[in-house]
Amino acid sequence: MKEYIVYKCVECGTEFIIPKRYIDLNNNYITCPKHGRHTRVRVVGAYDDLCECMKARKYRRNERGALEQDGR
Repeated sequence: MKEYIVYKCVECGTEFIIPKRYIDLNNNYITCPKHGRHTRVRVVGAYDDLCECMKARKYRRNERGALEQDGR
């Protein structure tokens, strides 16, 4: 079963990951985390574990320890 779902905002192009258990628990609609008013998001991928998801989406840590995407 896929535990992590990757979404992409149609309006601004921001990609974000939400664990499936939070979606099932809250049963709310999903909005863009960068701009809360953007409600048009689509599913880009689904993964079993977070490491697999981050490798496929090309995430890395910057010098301050925050996560960033490579080349996007």
